[in-house]
Amino acid sequence: MNALEKKTHQGLWRRMCKWLKPDWIFLFLLAASVLLLVLSGTKTEVRSFEPPPLFPKLALLIGAMIAMSAIATFGAKLDRKHLDDYMFQMVANGAVIGIVTTLFVNMLWQIASDILPPITNDDLIAVMIGSWSLGYFFYRWRGLNI
Repeated sequence: MNALEKKTHQGLWRRMCKWLKPDWIFLFLLAASVLLLVLSGTKTEVRSFEPPPLFPKLALLIGAMIAMSAIATFGAKLDRKHLDDYMFQMVANGAVIGIVTTLFVNMLWQIASDILPPITNDDLIAVMIGSWSLGYFFYRWRGLNI
């Protein structure tokens, strides 16, 4: 690839990145999480579940955890490469807010499981996506040094 083609390719990438700002992506994710909560609230399907043997389940969970961690690490490397440091910190701090919020919501829901309706996987995913988006927007609004 000669210098002109390389420069044109970089210019096209930068123009595309202007449209894919994290603000738009997180606004979409916030709306999608609310929609997911609404749609999962309309489901009343109860499935019977027979747990698999312990060893294959552990092997699958550990393998999936290692593979997804490697993919997430690679994705974070790409984010860090194409976002400025401030934007990367907002996205990363928002993710921490999302994970901690999801853990606390799940913990509180389990403690009060006698009086609350059961929480589904879709509910937890929606809480995680929504709280990540809200965490991002909180840091966007207030800044990182709060």
